[in-house]
Amino acid sequence: MALSFRKTVAIVAICALALGMLAGCGTTGTGTGTGTGTTGTTPVKGGTLTVGYEQEPSILNSFITGGDMMATKDVQSNVLLGLIRIKPDFTYEPMIAESIPEISNGLVTENPFTVTWKLKKNAVWSDGVAITADDVKFTFDTIMDPKLPILSKSGYEEVTKAEVIDPQTIKFTFKAPYAPYREMFSSSYMVLPKHALEGKDFATVMNESIPVASGPFMFKEWAKGDHISLVRNDKYFGTPAWLDGVVFKWVPDTNTEIAQMKTGEVDAVNPSPDPALIDQLKTAGTVMADPGTVWEHLAFNLTKPDVSDLRVRQAIAYAIDRTKIVEQVMLGQVKPLDDIFVPEQAAYFSSPWAVYKTDPAKAETLLKDAGYVKGANGFYAKGGKALTLEFKTTAGNTGREKMFQILQAQLKVVGIDVKLAFEDAAVFFGTSTPNGKFQVAEWAWVASPDPSVKTLFSSEQIPPTGQNYYRYKNADVTAWINQADASVDPVKRAALSKQISAQMAKDLPLIPLYQRLSILAVKNYVHDAKNNATLEGAFWNLGEWWMDAGSGAGSAAATTTP
Repeated sequence: MALSFRKTVAIVAICALALGMLAGCGTTGTGTGTGTGTTGTTPVKGGTLTVGYEQEPSILNSFITGGDMMATKDVQSNVLLGLIRIKPDFTYEPMIAESIPEISNGLVTENPFTVTWKLKKNAVWSDGVAITADDVKFTFDTIMDPKLPILSKSGYEEVTKAEVIDPQTIKFTFKAPYAPYREMFSSSYMVLPKHALEGKDFATVMNESIPVASGPFMFKEWAKGDHISLVRNDKYFGTPAWLDGVVFKWVPDTNTEIAQMKTGEVDAVNPSPDPALIDQLKTAGTVMADPGTVWEHLAFNLTKPDVSDLRVRQAIAYAIDRTKIVEQVMLGQVKPLDDIFVPEQAAYFSSPWAVYKTDPAKAETLLKDAGYVKGANGFYAKGGKALTLEFKTTAGNTGREKMFQILQAQLKVVGIDVKLAFEDAAVFFGTSTPNGKFQVAEWAWVASPDPSVKTLFSSEQIPPTGQNYYRYKNADVTAWINQADASVDPVKRAALSKQISAQMAKDLPLIPLYQRLSILAVKNYVHDAKNNATLEGAFWNLGEWWMDAGSGAGSAAATTTP
């Protein structure tokens, strides 16, 4: 499953890649992709951390439609754990699992292809009940339940048998080799508590609360429109959290979020990836800015008028100047992206969208070839209907708002009229994208340590089955995706991945724009925060964070100390 950014999964290098710091410094420390973050001396137990967060989740259930917002992930990741998680250097770390299955340790077999997971013997839920293989089996059965609106069954549907061997061991047998097996039961679909959920309506039971926890924090409350509160899980089987609790406070406007960071109303923010914010945040505390695995793009709904015509999509691709967009929105700190893979995925990256160099004359020729006629007002029309496109994205994101204004101006030059629409993130990601209520939209996907793109681009993954919100259908691409997922040969998989992206560049269901920065800023009294520019997100290790005694949002220390 992929997460949308909304702040969006699924893509990144198989090898471990340490990301260098692109920008950022603070008064007490710096952040890098390897996760140095802020580091204190002697941790102090206590205090409640307040996080200023731009997007309120639509729901808290990451398994079902509406649950693939990064806001859901950030809240949930310290409450419910997966078998493993992704570290900032793109390697995996066991969480509930005792180890990561590999052929070398005998937990993966090739013929038949099986994967055996062994669980930590001391793993328990927050109510003291043991976490067992039955919970993993229950999670699998829930994902495969045909009556539930599960976001994606990609990978899980390749399993022919899920067998509980003993309380700490579960074995999965696959139809064929499945290379992205590590992504299962990890960053997107955490392990579910069977004893707390069995017999209940999974489509609703976890939408507004999480009954028990496996991570360092437990869910406390959701005050809609204001905040979500977490409290320490004293029965956590890992290292206990230092903080008493964490409050995710909804601050939907970026400028307000930065202002509250400066005044000490919030202790940490993970704002929109606008480089212009970095200097502002430096005056408020420590800033970590990393080149992230989140990539922004223009998405076309291929079932909608005008953009269903490839020539119109090509005209848009030739009309826009992505270099200028990057210069103006990201201040030139990143480069335009020409692929559905990011450069850090060196084995899969090939830049097939690089053929779309800015060429307004070619754009207008394509529109004329498609039957559009330019009117006296300078805009094209066809059959008496103006070529007016609605571009939709989330409200309150200054970077995206600026980007849309630039796109609107660039497309006006070639005679395409663009109307801008900004929606609340919960509506945009919970309703508009999965239900196809958009013509052209802009959001971001987050890459992961496996290059599978099945849930995003396979014709088998159109909602409600998956996250192919483009309604993109290409039989060859779907076949190549399936072949790539079934190949454990990295060379063959890389070749297929390049084949997929090359064909998609021709079909143009989307236009990649750029990789965005991952910015994490914390007050100087907050320690051991480590940015994670992967799918796990900036708040992946809240259990390790701690604050100086007497500090925290709203306290005297917080309002007088950066």
